[in-house]
Amino acid sequence: MSRKKDSISLLDLPDFITSQKDPKKEFDILELIGEGAYGSVYKALHKASGLIVAIKILPTSGDTKSIKHEISILRDCRSPYIVSYYGSYLKDSKLWLVMEYCAAGAINDLIQITKLKLEEFQISAVLESTL
Repeated sequence: MSRKKDSISLLDLPDFITSQKDPKKEFDILELIGEGAYGSVYKALHKASGLIVAIKILPTSGDTKSIKHEISILRDCRSPYIVSYYGSYLKDSKLWLVMEYCAAGAINDLIQITKLKLEEFQISAVLESTL
């Protein structure tokens, strides 16, 4: 049986898993906050710390080249201006990515919801904060 070059297999996962604990015991899922092409994003409570986090739950099959890339970037980025990556879990053949929760959501989500275009000064403010 062949597998796609860019799909995550069980052999690839050790590089992406940061905890062997059961995420369902570590987190309480509070609500669904988004769904995308790769999986669903939930608002969750880390039971031990009381920290609210975002958890992206993804299947471990299919074309996930961009997910591998996202994990690699998030894992290496340490900036107060970029969403923090806390770790990954494997549960029932699904990859759980635990990240900082941003209450306002992503800029593109806000644009889609409001149906408004950003003015140049707004774009420059976003870019300035990012840089």
